[in-house]
Amino acid sequence: MKRAPALVPLSREHHEALVLARRACEPDRPGADPAPLRLHVLRRWDEHFEPHFATEERVLLPALAAAGARDEAARALAEHAQLRSLIARLRAGEPDALAPWGAALREHVQWEERQLFPLAEKLLDLPALEAQLRRGEQAP
Repeated sequence: MKRAPALVPLSREHHEALVLARRACEPDRPGADPAPLRLHVLRRWDEHFEPHFATEERVLLPALAAAGARDEAARALAEHAQLRSLIARLRAGEPDALAPWGAALREHVQWEERQLFPLAEKLLDLPALEAQLRRGEQAP
């Protein structure tokens, strides 16, 4: 699906999210140690996914809410909170949170790609937001 240029960086980041979500949801292999995957998820969360969410929360979701898509912005925020809660469980050493995190991330990304981003393309002046979205990508 062709995406508006302002949303392309966020949309590209969704690919890694889906790959990692699938790995987190894979059935446990007998004798497999979930610790390496848990640590990888936490590292990628800090380096990649949390900044991605922060960009959406600083730029995209407020713009959508202001354009009348309050319910959709609220849903995205609620899903971000759910994912952060599952990450907190992983940080606390609960590897059984991997599969629920993967499932929640997959559902969230699919919803954003299929519904939220098309709505943003319809409602927002995305070229005006593009610089803010790119600055958000580079934020610490």
